[in-house]
This record gives sequence, C-alpha cells and structure tokens, in this order.
Amino acid sequence: MKAIEASLRSATASTERERRTTGKARTAPAATEYAVEEVPERSLFISVKPRYADAILAGTKTVELRRTRPNLPDGSLVILYSSTPTRAVVGWAHLTGVRVGTPTEIWAKYGTKAAIDEPDYDAYFDGTDQAFALELNSVVAAVQPIPLDTIRSIGIQPPQSWRYVPADVTTQIQASALA
Repeated sequence: MKAIEASLRSATASTERERRTTGKARTAPAATEYAVEEVPERSLFISVKPRYADAILAGTKTVELRRTRPNLPDGSLVILYSSTPTRAVVGWAHLTGVRVGTPTEIWAKYGTKAAIDEPDYDAYFDGTDQAFALELNSVVAAVQPIPLDTIRSIGIQPPQSWRYVPADVTTQIQASALA
C-alpha cells in the first residue's frame, strides 16, 4: 500500500508543479482534437452509493444518473468511488454517451437501465427540469479496492457527486486497483 501511495503522490505532484510554474492548470483539448489512440487529459471520478456501485460492477446498471452534466468526450474513463460504508474506488467504466432530457424523458428511456426505483428517481430529480444519463460500458472491477485514506493521502477528495481527475492520477489509480 505504501508503494501505491508514493506513486499516486508523485503523479499528483507533477500536476501541481505544472500548475504552480505556469500559473494555470492544464486544459484538455476539445473532444474533436483526440486521435483514436490518444488518452483524454482527464477522467471523471464519481461517487455512487454502494448498491449502485455493485449494480454497475455486476452489469445490471448501465446508466448512471446525474443532475449536472460532466463535460467529457465519449470513451472517457469514469472512476467508480463507492461511498459509505465501502469508501473506496471499486472499479471504472467507459463513458459511451451523456444523454440529456427532462426527468420524465430520461426515466422513460433509461429507467430500467439505471437500477433505481421510480420513487427514489423522482425524489432525486425533484426540483430540476433537466436530467442526465451517463451511459457506461467496459466495466472493470478493482482487484484491490483503493480505500478512502489512500485516495485522500494523494490530495484527491472524493466528491459529493463527481469531479475531474488528471490522466496521470487515473493511470496510477488503475494500476493500484489491479495490483
């Protein structure tokens, strides 16, 4: 675990060093600038309740629902953080699309793929007129989930909903989870 923490800290430090020396963070190129073999500059780190994380890993949940839209191209990596009581990165998937609609439209099209009961869905989207469905595929379960204390030790705070993480940190997380 110490080796994992050291390599993750190193990856995060290089990003922080670049931000300090240039005065700004790296920005990802537009989605249209990616060649097929290139890796996006950042990934999506999402927090999900354990029951939904388990359903994604089992393949029974292929759509993750959000009230706000992440700005990433199709094919981007989505890191799955299972919240309390698990509190660990448990795997990842690839984003195949972000669909937008009213909560009623998204429920009609994606409700069965989201592994959520309609009353819970309605409560989640109460008060908003837009819903986002993140379509996921190519799910990989972590062989070794990465616990919260390790994630925090490298300066990554799991988000309430989602956040972006740099590609170099993503690579380290994947390597650690498969060790």
